[in-house]
Amino acid sequence: MFFSAGTPKGTVVAIPVALEPDARPDVADVAVARDFVTEALRLLGHTPVPLDISPDLLRDRERLDALLRSTGAGFVFNLFEGFGDDSAAEAAFCSAVEVSGIPYTGNPAHVLELCRSKGDTARLLRSAGLPVPDGVALFPGWERRALDGVALPIFVKPLCEDGSVGVHPFSLVRRADELDGTLARMLDLFPEGVLVQPFLPGREYSVSCIGNGAYRAVGVSVIDYDAEGETIPFRDYASKWDPACPLYPLTPAPAGAKDGERASMLALRAGEAIGCRGYFRVDLREKDGTLFILDVNPNPDMTPGGGFMRQCREGGIPGERVVAHLLELALEEHGRRNSRCRAS
Repeated sequence: MFFSAGTPKGTVVAIPVALEPDARPDVADVAVARDFVTEALRLLGHTPVPLDISPDLLRDRERLDALLRSTGAGFVFNLFEGFGDDSAAEAAFCSAVEVSGIPYTGNPAHVLELCRSKGDTARLLRSAGLPVPDGVALFPGWERRALDGVALPIFVKPLCEDGSVGVHPFSLVRRADELDGTLARMLDLFPEGVLVQPFLPGREYSVSCIGNGAYRAVGVSVIDYDAEGETIPFRDYASKWDPACPLYPLTPAPAGAKDGERASMLALRAGEAIGCRGYFRVDLREKDGTLFILDVNPNPDMTPGGGFMRQCREGGIPGERVVAHLLELALEEHGRRNSRCRAS
């Protein structure tokens, strides 16, 4: 059994998730993560307290703050990922926790907000000298000249979503006569904008990382779509969340040492550029032997069957130890924030 050295046994830990009727599968799945974290906290000798967050509660900051304090929580284990129709709520909730002064696991609100915008994230990573695919952000009423110089095939995804929300088989556009229809369809679904990027046909990597600046890559996975012989060469929303999808059983393989080291180096540099804290996952894709960073997920899925926890197990870190270490990192970062406030 593992215990957090920095967190006294018996500590009350609030575990927030979205309370949403008829929740989308990726939103509802967070409840499974809460069950896992709850059991791990009990094994660690702590007292988990569920915290259901509704849109009305999040809008009433005074009531939310009062509820947080009424739990007597010494920590917030932050699993909250927003609502199905409001991904911006993820950062808004974290901001409310920051105001409360209660230590919390995971990334700060400004990192959650930054990573929500794929365009802003790509610009920051590019300015740090990291390889990201070229991209064009399009919004309703876009003009044709915005795509001048953009060559097919291209990939179209929402500008401000995660969890593969809005990624469908038609997201990959190979023919010019499909382009206008795909963009119109996507912008109707996601008026906040879409990101158009060249499609990278090579292998796909995922790197899970833990740490507060001194990060550790706990695991690297890879999917070689050519070897899999799949009908679409990428994971869409259904392949991650719908058991009836033919791609749903596909499990990424552990990457080889050389490729894993190459992907890990880029992932760690991405976390440093963005200022990640606690834990995060970086997705990359290969083209002609070069790796490009596609996404930084600052609040990865913590269900036992999800990629982050699978990579932790493959890296030799059992579930309770992951939960304990995230609490330790939260305490460490809380102390650092308090020191900065006193110094200012």
